[in-house]
Amino acid sequence: MKKVTLTSMDYRMGMILFALCCFVFFASQANEKDGDGEEISVTGEVLDLSCYMAGGAKGEGHKGCAEKCINNGMPMGLLTADGKVYLLVEDHKNASPYQSLKNHAAEQVDVTGKHFVRNGMASIVIGKVQPKS
Repeated sequence: MKKVTLTSMDYRMGMILFALCCFVFFASQANEKDGDGEEISVTGEVLDLSCYMAGGAKGEGHKGCAEKCINNGMPMGLLTADGKVYLLVEDHKNASPYQSLKNHAAEQVDVTGKHFVRNGMASIVIGKVQPKS
């Protein structure tokens, strides 16, 4: 039977690989916990997510369609100035703020609520809505 010896280079490469694996594992765990219920305030445009995801529809020119889609039960989102999109979610204990967003399709609003991230999808459980002037 042949004896296998490890060189210092083999040892260093093994340690580098191990460190890289640890970094990837812990970084992915940290990202899954981002937005785990902390309260945030965000400003952006209320989106009809159906039209936005399928065709990029947004803005004042899409307002009429967005109102119809949202009132027919399509999900709502919030598009921030930096391009981030949040799924807007109704608070089961206080539906009123979420429901008021239906009157602000394609408009800029400030929302405050609990931020959650699930499998990479960012969401806000709506607690407060303030239209922008």
